[in-house]
Amino acid sequence: MEKILTVSIAAYNAERDLAYCLDSLVNSNVLNQLDIIVINDGSVDTTPMIAQSYVDRYPDSIRLINKNNGGHGSTINASIPIAQGKYYKLLDSDDWFKSESLDRLVEYLEENDVDMVLNPYQEVSFFNRAEKKFFDPNQAGVQSNVILSVNNLNTKTILYMHSLTFKTSIVKQMGSIIDENCFYVDMEYCVFPMLYVKTFSCLSYPVYQYLIGSQTQSMSMENLIKRRDQHLKVTKRLVNFYNKNAGKLPVAVTNSIALRIKYAVYQQYKIYLNMAPGKAYEEIKGFDTWLGKQNKELYAGPEGRQMKFIRFNRMTGYKLFVPFLALVFLAKSLCKKIRCLFIVQT
Repeated sequence: MEKILTVSIAAYNAERDLAYCLDSLVNSNVLNQLDIIVINDGSVDTTPMIAQSYVDRYPDSIRLINKNNGGHGSTINASIPIAQGKYYKLLDSDDWFKSESLDRLVEYLEENDVDMVLNPYQEVSFFNRAEKKFFDPNQAGVQSNVILSVNNLNTKTILYMHSLTFKTSIVKQMGSIIDENCFYVDMEYCVFPMLYVKTFSCLSYPVYQYLIGSQTQSMSMENLIKRRDQHLKVTKRLVNFYNKNAGKLPVAVTNSIALRIKYAVYQQYKIYLNMAPGKAYEEIKGFDTWLGKQNKELYAGPEGRQMKFIRFNRMTGYKLFVPFLALVFLAKSLCKKIRCLFIVQT
């Protein structure tokens, strides 16, 4: 049977979650149409054994690639050249797909020819797997189930990794160019294929279930601060990509890419604003100066309370950055102590 969708699963020390992830695929009604590639990224636990057990049971649908550790980007780079499906989608090993929604997606992909498909996705609690937030990339209200030119994208169409399904020929055209040995490269994956996308379609139902709340996740603020140089590296690569390619793309695509990069910029500022003020001062000034020289549009950033604070600091030359942030940290600390005292008393 023709493979309609390649699912590339990055797995590193994923023995706790991998079976649940894979079960969401094998329990669908479209397993025979799936090309599932588990990329074992140098795990030192039982991840490869768990994956191999699924390969043994479903050899026509699941493959296992064992490789040295190279980070999430390396798993994407490894799976793209060997993808056999008509379409290509990423899935992290601690996340999963809604099986019934996957059935609907594969049916749609089989019957249609479109470069990019956008689905909503669901955030799910790490603690009880209860659904928390629903994210729809189609903020503009584009008509669902209709194939449109990318000229119909606008600044409210958001490119989330969890929402995206690309035609495999598009990601093969992009090539294996995602940064390796680096976190936060999902932002590159959202942006780089857009050079080649001509058509898109929005669907109304969520497929991807995104687990949040674990302190081990790369998107926890503690880890964002620890790995802020890697987030900065990716953000700078995106800005450079935009400067190089924006003039070659339709305005609608340029605007959509700009929005995604603005959120990366926003996150970089947010990291600095959650650091100790004295430590953050030189870094945020350096980033702000660099970005201002690179691109004025991206420098403006998206809307939001924290960007307003950044703009205020630009006007004051960051002279009030340290004392103001110190007051914020002090207020947070006092609130925490008062909350703890209240809990003890009650």
